[in-house]
Amino acid sequence: MDRFRREYNITLKKTDLIYTAILVCLFALFTEFFYRQCVRYNDLYISDTIVYAQHIGDVNNSRMVGWLFAKLHAINGEYYEIALFMSLVVVATIVACYFLIDYLLRREGVDLQRWKVQMMSFIALFSSAIYLPGIYEHFYSGTWSKYSWQSPTQQSMILFAVISLLLLLKLYDHYLDKITVGQWLGLTVMLLLTTWAKPSFLMVLAPTMIIVFIADLIRRNEYPFLQRLKNIFILGCSFIPAGLFMLLLNSQEFAGDENEAGVAINLGYFLEKIDHPALMIFLSLAFTIVVFAFNLKKFKERTYQIFGGMLLFGVAQYTILVETGSRINHGNFSWGREVGEFMIFMAALALAVANFKNEDGTFLRGKPALRYIYLAVIALLLAGQVISQLVYVYLLLKGNLYRM
Repeated sequence: MDRFRREYNITLKKTDLIYTAILVCLFALFTEFFYRQCVRYNDLYISDTIVYAQHIGDVNNSRMVGWLFAKLHAINGEYYEIALFMSLVVVATIVACYFLIDYLLRREGVDLQRWKVQMMSFIALFSSAIYLPGIYEHFYSGTWSKYSWQSPTQQSMILFAVISLLLLLKLYDHYLDKITVGQWLGLTVMLLLTTWAKPSFLMVLAPTMIIVFIADLIRRNEYPFLQRLKNIFILGCSFIPAGLFMLLLNSQEFAGDENEAGVAINLGYFLEKIDHPALMIFLSLAFTIVVFAFNLKKFKERTYQIFGGMLLFGVAQYTILVETGSRINHGNFSWGREVGEFMIFMAALALAVANFKNEDGTFLRGKPALRYIYLAVIALLLAGQVISQLVYVYLLLKGNLYRM
């Protein structure tokens, strides 16, 4: 516990009370919002939530949400327990984002005031594609959104994925020297939980880490080959329970499907449905694209290769694979892209702060005008993404259809 306090500088401040108060208010607000999703209040608040909340007997209980919603509903036959859980997931995700962003900042050598990191944790959740009036008027449909307020499975997956990634990065920093048992167990459990919620995160993280492990096995010659092989095997074993569960889930999902649902290759199937795909991609990833365009050399570092790999595998799955039969338009291969976007956005946030606070002048050295332009542009893009998402959430809270 003392080590935890030292690492995260746990001392109560006034700003912590404000942060906690905001989280409590959000918890109350979203509890009511998710309850309205559960009951389709006034025939509004359309979402996936009602499928899991009101059709409990028809939902596959091998999924976390299906099993948990059934248990929560059985308490008294009402839906507030389900709404409380969903709201808790949202608030916990904000807190988890705080710890991941704080970790990324420290890796960049940035010691930021806690209240600023707390503000960034809200931005991580409340930001998405830029809505341009008269030019590209889309909040969710027709964009590459990174968070789905209508999907309890995706929300749960994101929470455990953020915690999993934090634990993985902490382990990866020193895994060829030593693997901490507690962190390894935590990672194993969190990977299983995120896959139980929805397997999409594992589907982008696992292939990324396979490539990283192969590269380490070949290139990390400062360590003996057998030591590299052993530690890669041990860390890789943390993925096995989640991988086995995904295979079990896949066999159950497609077993006896009367509509012969499966997986096929169909290049650009969903992009064909978008009028201006290049503009859409930029508006969805604007802040991230510009930040990394000015920091391409960061992809030489393993940490950023992991973030980039998850996004690339997510985009590849989205643009290459489709489900067949009755599920062809469900877009389930977009979830991996979403979680990849969510993660790399936080990396871009931390990197942008590191660029701003670059005190040794190494960032855009000798180009002060370009540095100011860059910082102004990313500030405007970030503001656009945050404002657009806040407007979208406000409209959702009023009961508008999420497919806007």
